[in-house]
Amino acid sequence: MASNVPKFASFRPKPKAPAPTTSAEPRRSSHTVHETSQSREARKKDPSETELSGSSDVPKSNRGPVPSKQYFSDRRGDPEVLRYGTLNRSDVPSYRRFGNGFVLGLNRDQKIDRHQSSQTQVYITPATRRRQERLLTSKNVPKEGSRALRIILPNTRKTSTESEDFVHFSETRGSKLGDGEEDEEDTSEPDYHRFERDHDLPLDPDTEYDTEVKGIAIGSELIKENSELVRKTRDFPADLQAWLAFIEHQEAMMTLDHPTSDLNDAARQQLANVRIPIYEEALKKVPNDDENLITLYQGLLSEAQRSWNHTKLSSKWNEVLTKFPASTALWLMYLDVVQSNFAGFKYESCCAVYNRCLAAIQKCADGETILHVFIRMTSMIHGAGYQELALAIWQAILERSLSHSTSLIDLKDFEKFWDNEAPRIGEAGSSGWQKTAPAHDLPPPTVVTLFNPADSTFEDFHAREVDSINNLRYPGRTSDDVGDDDAFHTIFFADIEDYLRLIPTDLPTTLLVEAFLCFSGLPPPARVAGHQQMWWSDPFLSSVFIQTSPQARRALDPFGQKIESYLACETKSTQITSEMLFNHTFALGGARLSADFVRRILHLVTKDTLTDEIFGEYLLAFEARHFPSDVVKTAKQLLKTRPTSQRLYHAYGLVECQRGNLDKADQVFSIALSMGASGTYENLLLLHSWVWEAVDKPHGRVEALWRLTALSGKVPSRTDLTLLPDPAILNNTLESLSEACQKALLRKDYPCAVFGTSLLALLAYLPSDFDAELALSAHQSLTSYFRSHNLSASSYAELNVQAITRFLTYHTTHAPIVKPALIRTALQPLLTSFPNNTVLLSLYAANEARFAIDDRVRGIMHQNALQSSQARNVAGWSFAIHYETMRGQLAGSTSHSIRALYKRATHANASGAHSPALWAAYLRFELAQLLLQRAKTKGRAPGKDGKKRSWESRLEEAETRVKDAFYQGLRSLPWCKDFVMLAFTEARDVFAQEELWKVYRIMQEKELRVYVEYD
Repeated sequence: MASNVPKFASFRPKPKAPAPTTSAEPRRSSHTVHETSQSREARKKDPSETELSGSSDVPKSNRGPVPSKQYFSDRRGDPEVLRYGTLNRSDVPSYRRFGNGFVLGLNRDQKIDRHQSSQTQVYITPATRRRQERLLTSKNVPKEGSRALRIILPNTRKTSTESEDFVHFSETRGSKLGDGEEDEEDTSEPDYHRFERDHDLPLDPDTEYDTEVKGIAIGSELIKENSELVRKTRDFPADLQAWLAFIEHQEAMMTLDHPTSDLNDAARQQLANVRIPIYEEALKKVPNDDENLITLYQGLLSEAQRSWNHTKLSSKWNEVLTKFPASTALWLMYLDVVQSNFAGFKYESCCAVYNRCLAAIQKCADGETILHVFIRMTSMIHGAGYQELALAIWQAILERSLSHSTSLIDLKDFEKFWDNEAPRIGEAGSSGWQKTAPAHDLPPPTVVTLFNPADSTFEDFHAREVDSINNLRYPGRTSDDVGDDDAFHTIFFADIEDYLRLIPTDLPTTLLVEAFLCFSGLPPPARVAGHQQMWWSDPFLSSVFIQTSPQARRALDPFGQKIESYLACETKSTQITSEMLFNHTFALGGARLSADFVRRILHLVTKDTLTDEIFGEYLLAFEARHFPSDVVKTAKQLLKTRPTSQRLYHAYGLVECQRGNLDKADQVFSIALSMGASGTYENLLLLHSWVWEAVDKPHGRVEALWRLTALSGKVPSRTDLTLLPDPAILNNTLESLSEACQKALLRKDYPCAVFGTSLLALLAYLPSDFDAELALSAHQSLTSYFRSHNLSASSYAELNVQAITRFLTYHTTHAPIVKPALIRTALQPLLTSFPNNTVLLSLYAANEARFAIDDRVRGIMHQNALQSSQARNVAGWSFAIHYETMRGQLAGSTSHSIRALYKRATHANASGAHSPALWAAYLRFELAQLLLQRAKTKGRAPGKDGKKRSWESRLEEAETRVKDAFYQGLRSLPWCKDFVMLAFTEARDVFAQEELWKVYRIMQEKELRVYVEYD
């Protein structure tokens, strides 16, 4: 191997001066072998090496003896040897002699062109003034992560050539080295022949490395850390965290300093093959603790999905679930695998797995987890096309819950009610199954235009199928005329009885109604609850239908409009509040429910005095969007039922604000504040909305400050509208609000503390000269409290973050001078804790969009949101795609960059891999690009020579991308009929008849509901 190592003149021993003949003979006997071998090595050296090194030999005067060892100690090492177990052959340069390429007899300014020459022809090219390759077009551009070398020629001088064993061909090159013999006495020149050296100096002073040399140090650190983790797992085999750290570190070992997203499918599979044996070893060493074993099995089965085949994986899943039948974490993972596995998905078998899961966890899991699985199951049933069955299940659940039935014995009576086909909850005339009138008050029967498949062509399949989907939305009755072949439209009690037994009878009605809202694709009620994030962020529960963006209540300034435009992304993640609820669109396309149907359910729920008053607020917000002419009447009816409810008064005040009746809203808020004790959650919520409602008025800051001081709701009359309250009044208000916040923290009423802190921030900000630091310091105190109590990532902390965002938005739009750095500095730490919060991201993007260089949003998205551990939240991807779309081509955004984000978001390991909303958006994006390409090529005719033009190739590529996006989505969403139907509706012009037939057969194979059947 030593012969393959390149030799350099600076590393070889320098020739000795000729020894006198008189003294050589006596010493010959003891040094014959050494001198012979040394002279042999010297003769092997090529004289050209001196020329290549750029320096001549340095005489060995005043130097110690040269060791006779034929090797040297490499202290730097090659990290690739530890990684691959051998040398990296691509890094070993091929040995070239000095005269390589020159022709004997020709001048040295001519050389053989190795690229054009062949075995039969030789091309000569000038050796000097060679054409330099351009960096952007060169094929030999150094790869990212490679180390670039910069050679620095030392300022040496020409030494005497009497002792050299070669003759320079060019005196010009030799003259550049200079003359003189000062080098002989220069002791500062490093001696390369000595093994002892100064460790602070580089191994080769002729070479300086660029900054990429840090990659080697990083790699060495990773290898060292890997060795330490291995040692920990050996010394402490029962330490679960040591095993998990060792397993997690394998990804860093696989990629070194490259990001995770750079791993392709083959690399991920290789990583899985490395991790699986470690998991299996850990399962043998970790103590037999259920929690630890479940954690390890979760990781093992997650990696096994990339490496094992379907049979082996299914067998392992059955083994693990048999061992841990009550583990909800394992069951949820298994449901994800069963529902998203294209090869093994069948509707009936998937339903059986859901039933098995609910039966296993019914007695050991909490109600929120049971309902999460139940929502997933009914959404899968609805997504597979059995929408009548899914809705009937929820009707039966809500009917039984509102009747406060706690025994399964009542199911017999409920069976009679159901089979009598009386009006059910959500239908006209329904008042609860124990109060509903007999069957003579039946709703009108469903009428569907019947088609004869034998007389139909395949071209109008989508029209007939979509017509059936839209008209057969609700559970059918025997009186419905929908044809004799449709056995799934009419729902009998036997069809839903088994599902009723899967839900515990003691679950609160509030939780069941909230679960129905999640199933319907509606926003959650305005309350802080941990299960809301788990339910509404589940990617399997998203819809392929486009959700319209909320409409602003008032005319906004340009900066506010910018924020609203960023808020208009399809999938959002927020901690919803009452004011945000009244600005929501309440889109119903996902569940295909009418507004009347949902309104009747909410009315029936609010009539029950045992239900929470948040549904009265929810009903008013829903009617304000869909039935604005009836909302005031409904609000007065609710207040008659609950006249002391400050929350309903608050909702009524928001209704009047939305309708533009600001004076009426002020009256409602004032009356409601005087009804209850100060310092409570409802009181602070009322005061908070009342103060914020005043800031946009003329002299709004002064009016808002006076309202802040009126904790009882009574603002003193004044003639001077610019007069500020006395400092004594402000101090009293400060003491009262501070005391309310402290009491709220003591009783752990964190939403109350958030609203109180927001009021304290306004109390400090409004009298000042737009000093935002005063308000931010108040919020910082609460943020520090949450951090000290391990609540920095809780829903309460997110509510506080949104309060900070709202204040910064007001400050940015009203202050005469705004420092963008202040907004950026305040938001960046918050984005670390909540990288997917759409409100926070929108303000940050709007602030950075005012500058020519606004890539900070991209950077922080890729650093936080898109690399977040919240793997089941697709809101970050949705915002990143929406932001990239809004940037425009001038800002660096192209169709390729947007497509790259879609591919990353829907990758098999990404959170959006099984999100119908993201896949539908991806397909629509490719369809839009195809339409643009068709518009560009409209009117162009193919060439007469039969050759394909470039525009034809681009058009074909656009069509291919549409098909690829659809088929990839189909493999990831085998249960989602709505996505499959996009091939027959929006993308029907792209697919040929044969391709559509294949898609139709796939729907039948997966047992999806198809109304129009063909033989």
